[in-house]
Amino acid sequence: MGSTGVGYLIAVVQAILYAGMGVIGKFLYGTGLNPEQVTSIRFIGAVVIVGAVLLVRRKPFLSRSPLVYVQALFFAASAYLYLVAVDHLTAGLGTVIFYTYPAIVALMAVFALRERLTARTVAALVLAMAGIVLISGILAPQELRLSALGIVLAVAASVAFAIYMIIGQKTVAKDEQLTLTFTMSAVSALLCVVLFPTQLPPLLHMTPLQWGMGFAIALLCTVLPVFLLLAAIKRIGSTKASLISILETPFSLLLAFAVLGETLTGMQGAGCLLVVASIVVTTLPARSGKEKGKGKEAEAGDAPS
Repeated sequence: MGSTGVGYLIAVVQAILYAGMGVIGKFLYGTGLNPEQVTSIRFIGAVVIVGAVLLVRRKPFLSRSPLVYVQALFFAASAYLYLVAVDHLTAGLGTVIFYTYPAIVALMAVFALRERLTARTVAALVLAMAGIVLISGILAPQELRLSALGIVLAVAASVAFAIYMIIGQKTVAKDEQLTLTFTMSAVSALLCVVLFPTQLPPLLHMTPLQWGMGFAIALLCTVLPVFLLLAAIKRIGSTKASLISILETPFSLLLAFAVLGETLTGMQGAGCLLVVASIVVTTLPARSGKEKGKGKEAEAGDAPS
């Protein structure tokens, strides 16, 4: 398997891992923790885990590149803004708005990275967005809850995450992925300390079950996805990596159905198929000689510069 194929595989794995955050998060909410506390556990736990690995490997903890800290701020901002946005909107509408970020990444890449916006990318984006709309349930009018502030926050979260992805295409070429992961987690953890100071002391009295699930959400749904997403960006570029990351949504839905017993409607099932179709369009190699030439040009445009 070539570097591009490995990049696709890594992007799929990180989407599956990140999808588990909703399930583990709901278990933690059921034990009495709130979203602010779970967010803090994610990033503080990530700092401890990655820090231990870096200590053993004797690698740099923090990046020396100012651009990485800018990227980390956008990463942390997207997580916080989305958390606040879904408090003002239905989860479905918040999801639809946030997951427009692959389209924003694709447009930004044209100007910031001089990539070509190919017909295949546009087709994949259309399929993915249609799938997200069906999965979200916002087509059911009774499920909608509109809030101007919520919409603005969700858009801001989407744009922030898109900028994080675009900057990532630059930073992965200069720093080791573990160092980048630690820097992202450290900045996010610091913001949690600043933003949620009153929510942190109760975490010292967590039960063994909460500690175990906290470790799981930090490792499986934060450290590994961040590390793998950076690795995917390095191999296939931010546009393709962001498109494949949309798989997180149907996987989250399927995990909630399988583990939590949540309802899976026919419309949501159709949305899952559309998202999978968008990934197929993104990853299938060109067949004809002419298409192969175009594919190579597109890949050259997607590769980190």
